[in-house]
Amino acid sequence: MMLEIRADHSLQFLLPPAIDDWVPEDHMVRFIRDFVSSLDLHVLGFAQRVGNDGRPNYSNDLLLSVWLYGYMERIRSHRKLEHACRTHLPLIWLTGMNYPDHNTLWRFWRDHKRAIRNVFRQSVRVAQQLGMVGMVVHALDGSKIAVQTASKHGLHRDVLERLNAEIEASLHTIESALEKEAGINDPTNVLPDEFLELQQRKEAIRQALETLDKEEQKHYLPDEPEARMMHSHGHTQWSYNGQALVDDQAGIIVAQEVTNEATDYQQLSPMLEQAHETTSSTAKYTVADCGYRNSEQEEQAHSKGHTVIVPEHGNEKDDGTAYHHERFTYDEDRDCYVCPHGNDLPYSRTIHEKRGHIVNTRVYRCRSYKTCPYHTQCSRAKFGRTIVRHDNHVAQKRRKEHLKDPEKRKALARRKAIVESVFGWIKENFGFRRFTAKGLEHAKAQWSMLCLVINLKKIYEVWRIIATGPDIQSYLGAHAMCTVSTL
Repeated sequence: MMLEIRADHSLQFLLPPAIDDWVPEDHMVRFIRDFVSSLDLHVLGFAQRVGNDGRPNYSNDLLLSVWLYGYMERIRSHRKLEHACRTHLPLIWLTGMNYPDHNTLWRFWRDHKRAIRNVFRQSVRVAQQLGMVGMVVHALDGSKIAVQTASKHGLHRDVLERLNAEIEASLHTIESALEKEAGINDPTNVLPDEFLELQQRKEAIRQALETLDKEEQKHYLPDEPEARMMHSHGHTQWSYNGQALVDDQAGIIVAQEVTNEATDYQQLSPMLEQAHETTSSTAKYTVADCGYRNSEQEEQAHSKGHTVIVPEHGNEKDDGTAYHHERFTYDEDRDCYVCPHGNDLPYSRTIHEKRGHIVNTRVYRCRSYKTCPYHTQCSRAKFGRTIVRHDNHVAQKRRKEHLKDPEKRKALARRKAIVESVFGWIKENFGFRRFTAKGLEHAKAQWSMLCLVINLKKIYEVWRIIATGPDIQSYLGAHAMCTVSTL
């Protein structure tokens, strides 16, 4: 009869086991230890406890390592992370059999939100020194992530005004009924509970509307006032907008940010500046979707040496027709447009539009449309053809020139493959679809940690190759560029 293998709980070691034997040489936690050890945490903004009173505190490198391991293993709750410190063998090894409690872990996170963002930048610099950042094509995109607070706690002006009108109508109906019976001012008359409840609800709505007026918002979340209603994938919810700028070569995230702006319209220039500050260089091309199409931002980027490629609006594309606006030539000396048949479209007026900023649009209108034999072919407008020229027309022209270049069009076509995998990692692999702490600053720290962990996972694959070679910790330390004055 074949014997079965069973656990021998009376097993004893002749010599005490060494903690260093508990994890393999190429395990992720060894990489975490080496990466954190290579950082100058004081320069990065991690505060050190001063004083000799009380129990010795846990070191910053130990607590940072615990949080990094937790995010890599989808453990983002400080209570679950406390439990993991006692049950996960790699984490027991990483902490040296120390067991920080959840309060310690949370206080570390709370006090070092900005420092965690600086660690992300260090991951980019390490990847850059390892040759993993090509600086050829960078792809930019954003994704809406729901806030921690439930949507039901939000205030919406249109809903409140509708409820207020319904309550007033109900109160009026009850008052009329009471007047018919005994008179609402009769001291012997007792107001029904329904009437009192409606009055309380009306008062609560009045206070909520006052809050909306004070905040100058149509929507407001009292528990998280920095959150905004954002539309994404067919539904609208309270969210923050997570941004990521990704390098093409190895998928390293070179810049990241979280904003409470519902659109990406104003995010192009800040993201490029952050990437340049971190890497001290500029990508050959930066590609983004139409949400970043902002001529003012594109002009700022161009002035700083960035080549930004974004798609055109559908009505901006040259469709090849005889009277597309691309067929009209601008005469700068006379400040007018000339149609394909030689007729002038002189300046008519200027329109001031607000698109996050003021845009001045000059309008040029045909004056000879009544006698032009091509009037019906050129335009269906009753008062003749018009051409508009924005004050940022230089950036628009440059954008169109970029899209005529096959190499740049090819770079733009690869945008999704480069950047959207990051959001797949975050939402699917990490299961992160809602921020777990309130406030924009906590959201920024969480997003930084997620992007940091993605970078570290990619760097880890390189580390594994050379882990058995020379001292990897010294290698990382020599290339981490920790002492930077920009942090």
